[in-house]
Amino acid sequence: MIKLYRDLISPAMKPHVRPKQVCHYALLRFRPFVETGEFANVGVVLMAPEARFFAYRLLTKYGRITKFFHQLDRKVYFRGRELIKFELDRLAADLRRVAFGDAHPVVDTRAAGALFTELTRPRETMVLFDAPRVALADKPQAKLDELFDHYVERNFVTREYQERLLERAVQHVLATARLTATYRNEKVGNEEFAVTFPFVRMHDGKPERIIKPLYLAQEDTTKLLTHGGQWTDKIRRLRKRGALPDDVLMPVRAPEPDARAWAAFAEIRDELQEQQVTVIAANDEPAILEFATR
Repeated sequence: MIKLYRDLISPAMKPHVRPKQVCHYALLRFRPFVETGEFANVGVVLMAPEARFFAYRLLTKYGRITKFFHQLDRKVYFRGRELIKFELDRLAADLRRVAFGDAHPVVDTRAAGALFTELTRPRETMVLFDAPRVALADKPQAKLDELFDHYVERNFVTREYQERLLERAVQHVLATARLTATYRNEKVGNEEFAVTFPFVRMHDGKPERIIKPLYLAQEDTTKLLTHGGQWTDKIRRLRKRGALPDDVLMPVRAPEPDARAWAAFAEIRDELQEQQVTVIAANDEPAILEFATR
């Protein structure tokens, strides 16, 4: 009935609905070490030809990059960022000149597409694009901001990301002591229950020492207790089955002592210690090294 009533409305009476714009976008990735293939999303570029729109956003907080790539001089990222910024600004000028500038009454979508394809083609450089994608949006600028917040900003605030940073720091400590081959990612447990740890030293086929960095600096106490509780439960179940060695170290990133989440962190810390886990500050490299070489 509603559909029939709508169909009776004359075109002149129907409200104007602005069609969504086809947006072509690509994520910009920073990959300083080609041999490892590790990367971080550092920007987004977006083009909506019919809207005559092209823009980009790049990460400006260099500290995040140097934390992620522990041994990297931030100048390396800065130089790469400036080079790609120059290329993006040049493309913007080319798009205005050959595709959708004021001199073009009709947008040349083919030329715009060719330029975007050339920009995002695969290349073996430190700063490179992921495969181009397509999205529909009412407002291209708002879509660009949304994509940047999702793929770039959130990439650096997730607990998973922060825990990878802690693992990289431990990896660096082990590398300086030439212990990289000694501590490996291993599954610990039995057929009934097993857990994968990032740094395990094996002896005669059994785990002898374990290092597991843990991020517990969440402001949300529920998230902190949930994540910490998951690991205390894993440790407890492995202990119950006699699957853990005596020496288990957890370098932990904790909230500030005066933070609202400190009590929640202390609760998890105490539960881990009750399971014979050694808990230290994540940045206590001498303690990590002493444990690893003992």
